[in-house]
Amino acid sequence: MRRAGTARGLLFGVIAAFFWGTHSVIVQFLTGDLGGIEIAILRLWIAALTLFVVLRLIGEPVRIAFGDRNFLLAAGATVANYILFHIGLERTNAPSAMVLENTAPFFVLVYLALFTGTAVGLREIGATCIAIAGVVLTVVEDLDLGGRLLVGDALEIGAGITWAVFLVTSSRAMQASQTTGERLNFLFGVFTVAAVLLTPLGLAGFTVPPAEDLLPLLFLGVLATAVAYYFWYEAAAELSTLTATLLFALSVGFTFVNAALFLGTEIRPQAVLGAAMIVFAIFLTQTAKPKGAQ
Repeated sequence: MRRAGTARGLLFGVIAAFFWGTHSVIVQFLTGDLGGIEIAILRLWIAALTLFVVLRLIGEPVRIAFGDRNFLLAAGATVANYILFHIGLERTNAPSAMVLENTAPFFVLVYLALFTGTAVGLREIGATCIAIAGVVLTVVEDLDLGGRLLVGDALEIGAGITWAVFLVTSSRAMQASQTTGERLNFLFGVFTVAAVLLTPLGLAGFTVPPAEDLLPLLFLGVLATAVAYYFWYEAAAELSTLTATLLFALSVGFTFVNAALFLGTEIRPQAVLGAAMIVFAIFLTQTAKPKGAQ
């Protein structure tokens, strides 16, 4: 049963990574017409509405767990992450943003070691380093770090730190959850609270999205957010925190797969090697988890 659960978790994580692999490119496309905060707000409301409809369709009571410490931290981290990530993408390019936000596994290790008492060994440190190196190798030809983009790069590192908090707190909440309804409600609450808190920040400069942006916005809110996060939550319920975190890094490889499938771009050999390194890192975390790795 444990092996079946792990396999199911890995499958769900790969599906989540596939949909996550579209969001950087979509957000950067939308920044041509919309502000970063406006995109974040619309994305969150679309995702929250999607999950609300799903909860009603399956007959699950809609509730928000304000008394759950993990929920409050996850929601707060989401607000900070969306501000930093979306504004950062206005000032840097998508490959750079992906690399810098994918420093999150390193910060997850730090968080686990300092605040949760988890034993972090050489295998976990090595797997994290391999995964981050794989991310860099995947996008190295498109990187444009520093110089005039330095502010955007700094914001994306901040996004990586806040994303790490979201990943750890969400993972721990999912490991304690029992049903799909619990996980959907937790995620619905995160999106709704984050959307409510962010909305006042975007009212002053709000513009109506042009017609050509509506489909990308729907794709971003429904598939790259609601569906992607839900599948990752299902994965996090079955896997260790570090394994679930490294699955997020796999989204970088899927960014290039999606670009090849839908835009006809070439998949470079180093991108394939980088993705293989991330997969190997995930495998390492599965071969020998330390005591307390959950």
